[in-house]
Amino acid sequence: MATFVSVPQPPSCQFGEAYVRAQLTKWDLLRNMKYLVVRYTKPYHKMQGQELIMDMLNDPKIQAGFQVLRPGGTWSGLGCKISRVDVSVVPASLTRLDVFDKLLASSPIIVRANGDIAKCMEDVRDGFQISDLLRDLLLNEDSDNAGLYSDEERDELLWRLFEHMVLGGSCCQFEDKLEPYVETTKRLYKEIVSAHKDPGTGKIQVASVVYRINAVYADAGPLELYPSKSRQNFCYVAMDPTRRIVKILYHAFLPYW
Repeated sequence: MATFVSVPQPPSCQFGEAYVRAQLTKWDLLRNMKYLVVRYTKPYHKMQGQELIMDMLNDPKIQAGFQVLRPGGTWSGLGCKISRVDVSVVPASLTRLDVFDKLLASSPIIVRANGDIAKCMEDVRDGFQISDLLRDLLLNEDSDNAGLYSDEERDELLWRLFEHMVLGGSCCQFEDKLEPYVETTKRLYKEIVSAHKDPGTGKIQVASVVYRINAVYADAGPLELYPSKSRQNFCYVAMDPTRRIVKILYHAFLPYW
């Protein structure tokens, strides 16, 4: 039987750092976001993430601490025994920021040499405003730069976090320059995943295995994790099997109107 204990955030935690909190507030992500760190005792294999997540969500202490956003903006726990979870593995292999270099070498240019994000004609896709070529890349399947990134690159946790930062919440004050998005993404990525140096190659490798919780079920059926449908709904679970620590990042999109 595994024991799960919530771990208080240390002073070094990026979710408590002034710069990150200011950016998340500006992009309207902080108010509907939860970050939880849990230590566990049972030795789960790194590919036993689904079992670990279900055991964790059924632990009484974690059920009290893991809350989801309800319609109307109230927070509450899942409130019942979990019978099944649907999860998918999220690749988290990147240890450098090279993936963002393409934004400065695209055609048309998405980010100019001085860091400015190129503007474009106003549009709305999936409920999000498009006013620059970066958002156009993320939201518009017919964008001139739609093929700039492969599906594999877009699936990486680093890119997913970047996309979440750029799109923000329903009252997002988006940026004119790329740097705040990349800097905040880098800090959160380093906070969520653990890395170590491979003794054989000397290269830095990500040690965590990351999962995304797609759905949670009780005996009576599926439980609602979010108050509305949105691509900005996410719940990532980063499992560090060596340190036996799980980090949970949850965000729910709550429409303004």
